[in-house]
Order: sequence, then structure tokens, then C-alpha cells
Amino acid sequence: MALLDMQFDQTEIQDAHKSDFDPIPAGTYTAEITRSEIKENNSGSGNRLSLGLKIIDGTHAGRLIFQDITLRNSNQIAQQIGRKQMAQLVSACGKSSVQDSSDLHGIPMEIKVSIRIDKTGQYDPSNEVKKFAAIAGGGRPQFSAQPQVTAQGQPTSAQQPAAAQSDLPPWQRG
Repeated sequence: MALLDMQFDQTEIQDAHKSDFDPIPAGTYTAEITRSEIKENNSGSGNRLSLGLKIIDGTHAGRLIFQDITLRNSNQIAQQIGRKQMAQLVSACGKSSVQDSSDLHGIPMEIKVSIRIDKTGQYDPSNEVKKFAAIAGGGRPQFSAQPQVTAQGQPTSAQQPAAAQSDLPPWQRG
């Protein structure tokens, strides 16, 4: 047994815990995949690639974003969306194809993050990756690493890339 001569303020503990799971502001960030795993979907009719991405620079460096990408699904539209997301992710990592998701780990890329609001109110707001893009110019971010915010601290509705849209490959155009 160890005698602890400490008192804890429960509000400090709750506040610290909550901030770790609050969504980061919508915007574009530099991140890398730190984990990947194939999981069965809830209905058992398909599977998805479950990703853990870590923000690697800026104010939110070290924060984690979780994203699932559909691989197989009985719903053809869901499967098609997942295939497009995988193609975008693989390209963002500078590859033309991969056999193992671990081949995508540790490669810096730009991710465009939004905040997903659960319409049922059952779940707290969370982040969702809307776009994966390669870092242009040999490691320099193509987009601002920090989200643009209004004077009231709210994210702006859109971020503008540094390059003209016509200069970007089709998978990077908004």
C-alpha cells in the first residue's frame, strides 16, 4: 500500500480529459498515419480500414484523428466512395498502389478536417477527414497548416490552396 498525500480537484481532471477528445477546428493540417487496422462493419457485410492519424505540426501537433475508409460493402455507393478515398490516400502518400496499409504509415500528408455533428444527438461532435493530399514542394505544406478563423473564433467555410485550382491534380481540386 502507498500513502498518497495529495488532493485532486475533480473539475481539473474532467476538463483535462475532455479537451483531449474535443474535435480540433475544421481546417487543413499536416498529419501522418500512425496506425491502421481492417475491421468488419457492424452488419458483417463488409469491412473498413480504420486509421489513426497524428497531427505533426502547428498548434494541434500531437492530436489524433480517427478515420474509417470503406473497403468492402454490400452498398455499392459506399464501396465506391471508399475506393475513391483510398485512391486519394495512396496518392497523398506518393504511392501508386499498396498491398499493406503499414506502407502508408509515417508519411507526412495534408488532411482537410471537418467537424461531424451527430444529427441524433447521441454522440458528441467529432472530426472527419474530408480530403487527403500530398505535401507540395518537397515537404512544404500546400495549404496553411492552421485553420482560418473569423474574429469570433469560428472556422471559415473554406480554405484556399496556395496554388491555383487549375495547377492541381484532379484529386486535389475542391
